[in-house]
Amino acid sequence: MNILKNFFVSLKEIFIILIIQYSILIFTLLIFSKNNSITLGTIFLMLFEIIYIIKNRKTINFSFSINNVYFPYILLGTSISIIYNMILYKFNLYTPLDNNISILLIILASGVVGPIFEELIFRINFISRLEMFISDKRIIVLLSSLIFALCHTNIINIVVAFIVGIINSYIYIRYRSAIKIFLVHIFVNIMSSFIFKYNIYIFLLGIILLGISILILIKNRKN
Repeated sequence: MNILKNFFVSLKEIFIILIIQYSILIFTLLIFSKNNSITLGTIFLMLFEIIYIIKNRKTINFSFSINNVYFPYILLGTSISIIYNMILYKFNLYTPLDNNISILLIILASGVVGPIFEELIFRINFISRLEMFISDKRIIVLLSSLIFALCHTNIINIVVAFIVGIINSYIYIRYRSAIKIFLVHIFVNIMSSFIFKYNIYIFLLGIILLGISILILIKNRKN
């Protein structure tokens, strides 16, 4: 019973953040025109995320070591993005973004600031809270990934968010490296901005990159 109570208490910050984010979106929709509200809503959300990141900067381990190999995490994020988007295009499941939003704003908000913000909430902060009353790392990985996935909007995004959540939760628990999980998530999101249609060769490239990244990570783990 105490574990369940502690779990819901640990969700408090996530609930508050979701309420603030939806309030920002509703506010912009009510105050501004439809065309402007999307762009302004994105900007206001990004500003809120930046403020949150700055406020919680002391909890982020930004330590960088030349002995660490970061490239496979870039490959991992890139490969997940390619495979995910190719599947969407192949089965006509892709939902195009609003053309009124600048591609630079999309890359900055969804490709850089958003991933750092989400990793801070759902991995760095949330996992730290779960570890206070749950000792089984597998349960922590599952719970943090499930909550992260459920905060997304549709079944397709929920599935890929759950997969990314599992991967980054494991990486964070094992290495306590913010940079590694930031890189994975950033390249999952940012690569989506550069994929516009299905291509079998790009799909195969994604699979190859995934294999290479996994092999490098396994090799580094053994070392």
